[in-house]
Amino acid sequence: MDRKPRRPDQPILPRALMVWLIIVGLVMGVGTLGVISWAEQAHTRPIAHTMGVVTFSLFALFFSIATKDERRTVFSLDTFSDKTFNIATGVSVLTLILATVFGPFEAFLKTTSLDLAQWLICTGVALSIIVVSEIRKAIRRRAAARTVPAEQPAPSPAAAAA
Repeated sequence: MDRKPRRPDQPILPRALMVWLIIVGLVMGVGTLGVISWAEQAHTRPIAHTMGVVTFSLFALFFSIATKDERRTVFSLDTFSDKTFNIATGVSVLTLILATVFGPFEAFLKTTSLDLAQWLICTGVALSIIVVSEIRKAIRRRAAARTVPAEQPAPSPAAAAA
């Protein structure tokens, strides 16, 4: 509510944001499809399907955490300072786990149980979105630091008296 509404002639998604969302979509898509493709070769089709669901869900979860603040690193203590966000994140994690261990959810989603190694593969691939987001944030912070003029030192008392 602190911001003025955008002008009607401005795009809803500025070009930079559109490019960023395309990059995120590509990372998520390639990562998820890569896990599915690998899992189809190494495991059964139901495991591959489940690993795809888990990987994509973890991508979305990690992306929500990474984009909570557009400039601050996800490794900041403030990342988990919002109680509502923490509850929503916890519910998401619980729901994701239930999708792979709770019979009715498994039947509805056509998923199956995963072992620890499979969970770690899904998690490792999905964490790549944190890496990509942190690189973007570092670039944005560096660009912002360059555009802010350096503070001029205050004049010395002798210079002020002259």
